[in-house]
Amino acid sequence: MGLMVNGGWVMLVLFGLSMTAGAIVFQKILMLRATALNQKFIQTLKVKLKTQGVDVVINELRYSSQVEDQIAAKTIESLGASQDALAAEICELTRQDVESLTGKMNVLSMIITAAPVLGLLGTVLGLMDVFSVIAIEGVGKAELLSAGISKALVTTVAGLSLAIPLMFIHQIIHEKINKRLDEWNNIPVQLSAYVKGLPTA
Repeated sequence: MGLMVNGGWVMLVLFGLSMTAGAIVFQKILMLRATALNQKFIQTLKVKLKTQGVDVVINELRYSSQVEDQIAAKTIESLGASQDALAAEICELTRQDVESLTGKMNVLSMIITAAPVLGLLGTVLGLMDVFSVIAIEGVGKAELLSAGISKALVTTVAGLSLAIPLMFIHQIIHEKINKRLDEWNNIPVQLSAYVKGLPTA
């Protein structure tokens, strides 16, 4: 609590940014877990298509709330459509989920950029106060001078402590999001050729 007081309003802003960043990271982790794709999803689906038939599998997929199931159902249903038409339909189908995955990542980037700058601003403002004290008291009181500089540097430390971990977290989440999107995009590619090769009833 003492650090918050020493850093002044800049520390309050940094604290608010840290809470915002934490909420975004937590939301991304939950979304990535909720959309995790079973590694054997395509293989299992191919077996079902071969053993149970296309119509049965489509009916099963339609009632699922999972994104991958909806993509698979749309792919099987739209086999006669062009690749561009299929891509457009799947894009519309997954739009909300893609926005949930990728949304607010730019806010996280802005926090990473702004935190050190705000910390530096707090330090500059603190040093201005220190020099004001020096102008009045003189430089003879070393304890007063060192204590003032120490307080001034608190915001820079806080800004860097927030930005540096977030840089790594942002990169990890960004890579996982891209991997998830690639997995979704890969479903129509693998299913289309397989379903077309199935014998017609």
